[in-house]
Amino acid sequence: MPSFSNRSLPPRLADLEQEIRGYAREMGLDFYEVIFELLTYDEVNMVAAYGGYPNRYPHWRHGMQYEQLSKGYEYGLSKIYEMVINNDPTYAYLLESNPEVDQKLVMAHVFGHGDFFKNNFSFAHTNRKMMDEMANHATRVRRWIDRIGIEKVEDFIDRCLSLENLIDYHAPYIKRGPPRLPEGENEEEGIRGLKSDREYMNQFINPPEYLAALQQKAEEERGRRRRFPERPERDVLAFLLENAPLEPWEQEILSIIREEAYYFAPQGMTKIMNEGWACLGADTLVFTERGLLTMEELVAGRGAGEVFDGESVQRVYDRNVIRDHETIRVRTRRGLDVTGSNNHRVLLADRVTWKRLDELRPGDRLAICGGRNLWGDAPPGAMPERPDLGDPRSRVPAALLRAPREAVVSWLQALLDEGCEVASDGIVLRTASDRLSAELQLLLLNLDILSERAEREGAWDLRIRGAAVAAFAREVGLQRKRAALERCVAAQQGKKAERWEDEVVSLERGRADVYDISVTETHRYAAGGLINHNSYWHSTIMTTRALKDSEVIDYADHHAGTVSMRPGSLNPYKIGIELYRDIEDRWNKGRFGKEWEECDDMAERQRWDRQLGLGRQKIFEVRKHYNDVTFIDEFLTPEFCLEHKLFVYGYNDKHQAWEILSRDFKLIKEKLLHQLTNFGQPIIEVVDANWDNRAELMLVHKHDGVDLKIDDARFTLMNLQSLWRRPVNLYTRVDGKSVILRFDGGEHSDRKAEL
Repeated sequence: MPSFSNRSLPPRLADLEQEIRGYAREMGLDFYEVIFELLTYDEVNMVAAYGGYPNRYPHWRHGMQYEQLSKGYEYGLSKIYEMVINNDPTYAYLLESNPEVDQKLVMAHVFGHGDFFKNNFSFAHTNRKMMDEMANHATRVRRWIDRIGIEKVEDFIDRCLSLENLIDYHAPYIKRGPPRLPEGENEEEGIRGLKSDREYMNQFINPPEYLAALQQKAEEERGRRRRFPERPERDVLAFLLENAPLEPWEQEILSIIREEAYYFAPQGMTKIMNEGWACLGADTLVFTERGLLTMEELVAGRGAGEVFDGESVQRVYDRNVIRDHETIRVRTRRGLDVTGSNNHRVLLADRVTWKRLDELRPGDRLAICGGRNLWGDAPPGAMPERPDLGDPRSRVPAALLRAPREAVVSWLQALLDEGCEVASDGIVLRTASDRLSAELQLLLLNLDILSERAEREGAWDLRIRGAAVAAFAREVGLQRKRAALERCVAAQQGKKAERWEDEVVSLERGRADVYDISVTETHRYAAGGLINHNSYWHSTIMTTRALKDSEVIDYADHHAGTVSMRPGSLNPYKIGIELYRDIEDRWNKGRFGKEWEECDDMAERQRWDRQLGLGRQKIFEVRKHYNDVTFIDEFLTPEFCLEHKLFVYGYNDKHQAWEILSRDFKLIKEKLLHQLTNFGQPIIEVVDANWDNRAELMLVHKHDGVDLKIDDARFTLMNLQSLWRRPVNLYTRVDGKSVILRFDGGEHSDRKAEL
């Protein structure tokens, strides 16, 4: 059990916390009292290992989790920035080693969590004093350990934890009436006895003791006809607590596991509401409508208001800077070199999956992107001088980075005609300047020309080969070396066009100022040759008192679980934040209701803007009344799926490859809902506790088109049998056929059957 000294906030952080709390209140956030504590990284890992609580029952998995977190921190693979607990008061932990700006961001994020905990309906039934309850659970478990031994208790906890998902996640929100009797039965119907034509003879023909015997017999018959439980029971743990032959200590521990499972369930049901933040190094070049600008220039507001997002031009609506932030420098096999914050996200080669820089590993493949001929409009005047290829300080002239396409092409043609070597295997330009070769590579990318950079013998080679040679000849060309270029094109002809993707070869950690921009619509932009993701910023609440509608979602939309900033593949986090933005935009413009739904004029729908300004109000409403399933079911639209290029994919056995199966809206929605319903886990119900009249337990898997993993099912049956003490059966479907899996305490068996 962790033991901490007084970890209250020092005066400086306490002042910041009060300031940010005030901003959060101004924005309309409603939360319980929030208590911040400052912990070392080791203390944070201890608390995280206990699921965010400083005191939990002892179990080996907590120690394993602590070791994993500690190793991850020591080797620089992971770092916990924040933890927040659903409690009244709400507790949150700050990492002592974080710079001040990170502490401010975390505080703003915590108040968003606190608002969600207090107001979302999913948490209405949770224990708001769970900090004390967890400590109580720990005390009760330790008492049993002292009485009967740690090995016996831990072994039982292992079995209970393997079954903790066998609860009814919706039970706290449903009031069920008494079970209905089978059709034709009437509980109040009396026993008639023998028929008699003479009423005065009834007392002799049907004496009271005879009627009582008939009544008892009828009740026994009804009991035999009824199944126990009388209706399917999805809360398997509750059924075991009430009916399994458990010892007192087993019953108490199982009740603890069940109570905690119900407490944590809403966090999984609302996990879709989570989003991170993104920022890049100062010198990273961004493709804008004013040419190539550095992130520092862009954030300073010098020049551009629009950027290329990989497919179209989008408007920049917000700019921010964080001083002295943890960074990761990513280098690729082609020589692309990008530095960003550890939580900055880039698009992988599948052009669907986003990944944080601190989650990248050598071998990961990234999508490459230029500006697709998005050039500046500032004529450079006289043609800039060609840089000295032998000077390591050389770079592309700043005026040329903002110049129109024609000027850039002319300058590139002159530079390469003079300095490159053209051979049958490609075109090579050698320079002593790393920066010059990197900037030239981005200029070529903007012309849809792939190249690669590599350091050799103290110099940098920029090489164009394969199908890219023909693209270079078409877009740039050479004058003095035209004949050599034509021979090179002929030699490379027929070579397969290279994919616009690249492989990560190295990752380097550091610290630097990082810069962020927020982009409309797609919330991504092309910079440094990669496609980068941005989101709304928590920092706005600390730096200004004026909060735009679009920025408030960072305080109402975050998930209600312990902190989770990880993006993944096409995941609920990404879909959730984008769907929130879509809701905000639709309700601001009035794109909802009968009139909107009945409009079939596509041009009119594109122009539709009733300027209602209801976006913020709607987001707070959604935050209160929806969970992941209802959120997707209610607000996912065909337009949203089309805009974000959502699709259903699967494995094609014939082609031995993963392929897109459908872009149909209905199938996309069904797939998402299937992943979210019951957390994507199989639904198991108890249907009979006296199966075959042998006191065996029968459970049914509500098959939804996906077969159970047989090994997992058998492991679950083993643990259920250890609690039920009698054989346990599970009805399911395997390969389209009905099967009953059985474990009798000694061996597994299965047979084809129908219930």
